Amino acid sequence: MEDSTRRGGDRLDADIYEHLERISDAVFAVDPEFHFTYLNSKATELLDRDADELIGETIWDEFPDAIGSTFQEQYERAFEEKDPVTFTEYYTPLDKWFEVSAYPSETGLTVYFRDVTDRRKREERLERQQDRLDILETFTQVISEVSSASENAVSRDHIEQLVCNRLIETTPLRFVWVGRVDGDDIEPSAWAGAEQGSVEELPDDKMIGRGPAKCAAAENEVQITSSIEDSSGWEQWRAEALEHGFNACACVPLEYRGANYGVLCLYSDRKGAFGTQDGPTESLQQLGDAVTHAIDTVERRQEERELKRRREEFSTFVEDVEEYAIFRLDADGHIASWNRGAEDIEGYKESEVLGEHFSLFYTESEIEDGHPSEVLETARRDGQCKDEGWRVRKDGSQFWASVTLTALKDEDGSCRGFVKVIRDMTERKRRERRLDAVFNRTFQLMGLMKPDGTVLKVNDAAIEFSGVEREKLVGKHLWEETWWDANQENVDEMKDAIRLASTGEFVRYEVTGEDPDTGEEFVMDFSITPVTDERGEVVLLVPEGRDITERKQRERELRRERKRLEFMNRILRHNLLNGLNVVSARSEILQDFVDDAGRSHLTTVRERVGEMVDLVETMRSFTKAIVDSESHELKLKPLGKILVRELERLDDDNDEVMITTDGPIPDVVVVADDLLPQVFENVLSNAVQHNDKAVPRVSVSVEQRGDGAVAVRVADNGPGIPDEEKQRIVEKDVEGLATPGSGFGLYLVKELVDSYGGTIDVSDNDPEGAVFTITLQTT
Repeated sequence: MEDSTRRGGDRLDADIYEHLERISDAVFAVDPEFHFTYLNSKATELLDRDADELIGETIWDEFPDAIGSTFQEQYERAFEEKDPVTFTEYYTPLDKWFEVSAYPSETGLTVYFRDVTDRRKREERLERQQDRLDILETFTQVISEVSSASENAVSRDHIEQLVCNRLIETTPLRFVWVGRVDGDDIEPSAWAGAEQGSVEELPDDKMIGRGPAKCAAAENEVQITSSIEDSSGWEQWRAEALEHGFNACACVPLEYRGANYGVLCLYSDRKGAFGTQDGPTESLQQLGDAVTHAIDTVERRQEERELKRRREEFSTFVEDVEEYAIFRLDADGHIASWNRGAEDIEGYKESEVLGEHFSLFYTESEIEDGHPSEVLETARRDGQCKDEGWRVRKDGSQFWASVTLTALKDEDGSCRGFVKVIRDMTERKRRERRLDAVFNRTFQLMGLMKPDGTVLKVNDAAIEFSGVEREKLVGKHLWEETWWDANQENVDEMKDAIRLASTGEFVRYEVTGEDPDTGEEFVMDFSITPVTDERGEVVLLVPEGRDITERKQRERELRRERKRLEFMNRILRHNLLNGLNVVSARSEILQDFVDDAGRSHLTTVRERVGEMVDLVETMRSFTKAIVDSESHELKLKPLGKILVRELERLDDDNDEVMITTDGPIPDVVVVADDLLPQVFENVLSNAVQHNDKAVPRVSVSVEQRGDGAVAVRVADNGPGIPDEEKQRIVEKDVEGLATPGSGFGLYLVKELVDSYGGTIDVSDNDPEGAVFTITLQTT
């Protein structure tokens, strides 16, 4: 046909033109000023425009909605950087998603694109389903955790904040808050959501009178807004809500046994995340019931604890009296009375000790030194004498006694006797000795402080490190004595840490200073642990320090090494890979320019380029795995979602491959990282690339095992793998990877699966082919 489409291609060779007309991709070309110079028939069909209308016109005049979009940004970047670009973007006027690849040249830009709307909708549908499942799963976990936490929680605030913190861990949720009913208002009491900071920064529900939160509390019914953008009743703060990224909202009443505890509000960035107002609300109501029951339980327990505390105070007083030896002495120190506690501690009956001198309980050495007489004189002079030491029981055994001797004086001040109180502190003394042994044998700096930071005790390691005498440290605030090069910033940081620890928080941070002996820089891992009494009040602080200078130096060296690897990765990505993509694109164009004799050579070129691209991609993944290995943080990843995506990609890229699944792929999470898709991509690609059948077949099944593991089985109908090669594949080490064809991809799979704590196994398929089984942990 001879039309403007043809005229746009006048500068192209006829063979190239016919090739571009036959390919399945839509193609158009523009000159450096973005005037259309060519469109194939597929392009005019997808753009819903005639080529005659577009040739010679600028893309921005004909498609003004593309101005300022990703399309313009990427096309201009391709021109400026002279590198191909690939992206996927939605174009509103055509209501379509396009997958685009643009290749720059000296004469303009050639753009290949295809309609991937159906695929995107399928992915979005799967994502919405996964979001709902994630939310429901979190609800179930929160219900279980709240029920358990109610047994040990110390306050309602604890429960409310726990609920907010746990719920916000679900990806679709942007913000969660709990409010308490205060007359006609709802006052926020707990919230979570890092981006928003605090609930006061949110759009105020009170602005619209009976907003969803108030409706939920007043009507005792779950209120769901599936789309804030489209829902009525949100006009006054819709713009502000959308600016925060809120697209859906659910408000759950907290009511139990007729008592209104407030409301729980959840905001999501996904429309329809909580369903609709007319849809099922059982899961939200169950969550609200669990939270309310836990709050009610905690408040009742607080009342019970307070009553129990008062009873225990009285009981403790009585028990303490029985635990003390309390008896009276005359003015000369002879025993004049004897209580049951004294009988239990000293071992003497009353008849055995009345009239005896109280020195009966002292060791021979103390009697020889005159210590009993000194105690009496001190009490007679000062009114009271406190003493500690070893005392002797009737059976000759010794115990550590805490003694208080109080003088009894008459009106003229004359001493008429004494009251002696003794408590057996042997067990505490033993504990103190054990504590001192541990305290002073550790290599870490350790001490004891009052909540205000006053040093009570320091261990030998702290004394050795500081070079300061123990007497100069004890009794002062921790920051007063210079243990290191403590500049004002370090002092202020330490004061803040002590202040926070005194409220019950565990504090840990790193301190940088100078070694007091060498003057060299050091780094200390410093922490403060609060110690509370039975009422939860902080009574002591335990500061600890550990020299981590060498570890920090090693970390710096590792960071430098990772930067080198990252640089190599950028070289692979920007230079080698982009260059190979250009060669691949140009070789495809040359397909129609070579004769039969040269076609086999061109095929070889294209195959080798493809192999090199695959190799570079594998090396990039391998390098990323090495770079991330030191900070390798494993997380729970959605196996089903990732595996389905890789199967769809394999299907899209290989028209001749037949893919089947043995049963549904379960929606289960496994322990892995962001490179899990690379594992499945390599195993699936291997099943196709090494398959010698006209119709390669790939079968995938997933089995959940009872031991907390899940097995993914990938079977093919290829030539199979000899027995002597099977074990070599899964045991391959880096020395065996000398050539591009020696298994980089499978080596990467093995390394990643090993790092996840999983296994990989190779076996024969029936009747032919190979089976790769990857086992991953679910917890």
